[in-house]
Amino acid sequence: MKDKIQSILPLALGLIIGAVASTLIQRTLAPAAGTPEEQVAKLEHELKQVRRELNAITDTTKRKRFGATTHDGVRGIAMRVKEGLPVTPDDIFNAFKPLMRDLSPLTERMSVIEASRRGESLAGEYARKYGLDAKQQKELIEHIEANELEKAQAMTALIESDSSSMRDFMKLERESRYESGIDAFMSRALRGENLKAYQIERTNEKAQRVQQDADLYVKRVDDIVKLDQKQRHQMFLYMAQTSSDYEPQMQFDDLMEGTQNLPSGMERNEAMMSVLRQDQRAAYQAYRQEQLAKSQQEAARMGITLPNDWHPDDDSW
Repeated sequence: MKDKIQSILPLALGLIIGAVASTLIQRTLAPAAGTPEEQVAKLEHELKQVRRELNAITDTTKRKRFGATTHDGVRGIAMRVKEGLPVTPDDIFNAFKPLMRDLSPLTERMSVIEASRRGESLAGEYARKYGLDAKQQKELIEHIEANELEKAQAMTALIESDSSSMRDFMKLERESRYESGIDAFMSRALRGENLKAYQIERTNEKAQRVQQDADLYVKRVDDIVKLDQKQRHQMFLYMAQTSSDYEPQMQFDDLMEGTQNLPSGMERNEAMMSVLRQDQRAAYQAYRQEQLAKSQQEAARMGITLPNDWHPDDDSW
């Protein structure tokens, strides 16, 4: 029953957004070419653009940038597609910012409710495993709720910003983890053997994530350039050590003798390329360009223009 209740909140939000978006899209279908309605639509679009520009010049209030509605934005995108003009992911993101802003109080409350449910479950688990008392369980739940509210408010601030992009949105989404800050809380709450047991379990959980991520990355590169065994081991270690979950005390079994630790300050892509031979680097870059061209062609068929630095395997997209 609890699982069913937990699933209702995100489902409800999805239905709300889906229903609103569906209505907006239906309302933004461009009129038939050459009809009076098309001319009226173009004039309305141009008038709204002029109004927005005037508002941007004359209105200095905090919320001036939200004079346009999501309907205005989506209709503008529809017009651009009809006219054969490029539409980028940021255009779509900016078009839906007003709707996301209007729903932000609801999404913030829902995020905290979901965080509270996760906190209750985690508090129960940690009470059983590490002996958290009732006061500590309450503090843990409150800590998780506050952390989730902070993340939700950061997302709202991003949506409120004129300069934020789709890339910023996806990066914040990817970096938001409900367990953020829990390690610090548990380090303060626990003592002795309980603290040691918790730290061992958390390190093992992170090591598993690091290993899975590194193995996946090595597999993808190997499929493109055919790594030898020594390269597989070296790249695995580099990819593991550039993971955000990596900790120096982590140990990985079956690494080949002679495998070197990551040089200080080296980033993931640089580390990956340093393992490859010159001919493999050329093959890898050619593959990336080929995949980028295919993705651009597919996007163009939908009337969307991808960013120049976009690639489907990049973590930032």
